[in-house]
Amino acid sequence: MVARKGMGTGWIVLIIVGGVLVVGAVLVVLAIPAYQRIQRMAQEMKQQQTPTLQPQPPLNEAQKQALVVFGNELAEALSQKDAAKVMAMQDSEGFSARVFDRLLSGFPDQAEMRRGFIKGIEQREGGWLWSAMSGDVHFLRTRERLGYPAVLLRIKTAEGAVSYVDLMVRPEGEGFRIVDMFNYIFASTASEESRNVLAVMLSKSAGGGLAAMLGIPKMDERTGKLLMSINEASRAGNMAEVLRICDSLPPELKTERIFFIIRLQALMTLNTSSKYDEQYKEALRAAPEILGKDSATDLLMVDLLFMDNDFKGADDCLKRLDVVIGGDPYLKFLRGGAHIQMKDYAGALELADQAAKEDPQMADVVDLRLAAHMARRDFEAAVDELRAFKRNFGPVLDRKALADDPQYAEFLTSPEFAAWEKEAAKP
Repeated sequence: MVARKGMGTGWIVLIIVGGVLVVGAVLVVLAIPAYQRIQRMAQEMKQQQTPTLQPQPPLNEAQKQALVVFGNELAEALSQKDAAKVMAMQDSEGFSARVFDRLLSGFPDQAEMRRGFIKGIEQREGGWLWSAMSGDVHFLRTRERLGYPAVLLRIKTAEGAVSYVDLMVRPEGEGFRIVDMFNYIFASTASEESRNVLAVMLSKSAGGGLAAMLGIPKMDERTGKLLMSINEASRAGNMAEVLRICDSLPPELKTERIFFIIRLQALMTLNTSSKYDEQYKEALRAAPEILGKDSATDLLMVDLLFMDNDFKGADDCLKRLDVVIGGDPYLKFLRGGAHIQMKDYAGALELADQAAKEDPQMADVVDLRLAAHMARRDFEAAVDELRAFKRNFGPVLDRKALADDPQYAEFLTSPEFAAWEKEAAKP
């Protein structure tokens, strides 16, 4: 049902791991004999902005309507894993500008680095948005983010884990192309995290001057090698190895944002096993302080509170998150799961009704309603729900569909369900 482990953010192996993979392609072009020159420039020059990519003027009414169409098309392409269409909707040059604009003006070989960076992006199926192509994506609304028009998307896995991103765009002709992605949990953009990874890698090569200017700690040779090992392990999908490497980092780096997020994401991927419960809980408790007040850490805290059986606290987190997002009926569905755990079945049914009213196509609410009916042993109401589901969505929830869930065991032997089977079998 709803209160499953990983509900909060289990889908994410997102920006940092993704950033390592993308920026890993830059390492080839960084292998140039200029490290002493890079270090000297990083020490002598002040950080300068080179704003080659500027936010666009406010959208007119026609553009606002077109952005809604774009948001729905993007969500559909991501859900269907249409890599070619997703790639066509991205602006690789624009994203690269967002990554490199904060590097030192006049930084040597920056043009070559950009070319390598873009090549690395474009060689990955789905580009730098590949990590969002891992679930059911739903467009919620348009908004503004950092001066750019943006589309707000909900991304949900088959297990029910949920997260939110703003895809920042700029107009191009009669349409739009995506230049960056803001992640609500980490309160940062894909370009920022990719730049951080790039700076860490340069720290290994350039003695740390550039990385220090970008707020990244200087690494010794051993730590640089560990980062490269993280890159290799994440490419291989070996999150247990990523976790092992993160745990072997020097103590002063373990709470640095970039390495903390890498470790947290590894734990999110591994959290289907109780073996990692305590490590995952420890990381979740540390997240608000490390990620900062602007992070939507309520998404993370829902996981922690469910694991600690604090269902009232989880409900409060989801209510706060609903305000931040601007409203999402799926969050009401998740809140209903917390109310089931609190034995507030009337409250769960009320939230199911609210979610269904806001989104009549949300089939998930049948799970919530049936859970409440099973808990109250109201089998007549459960049959009414199965009847309504067939009427509204078409499929019949038969014995086979329900048999794997132990909460339905008594219902499946009841006279009410036997009558429903006969009714459902009629043409």
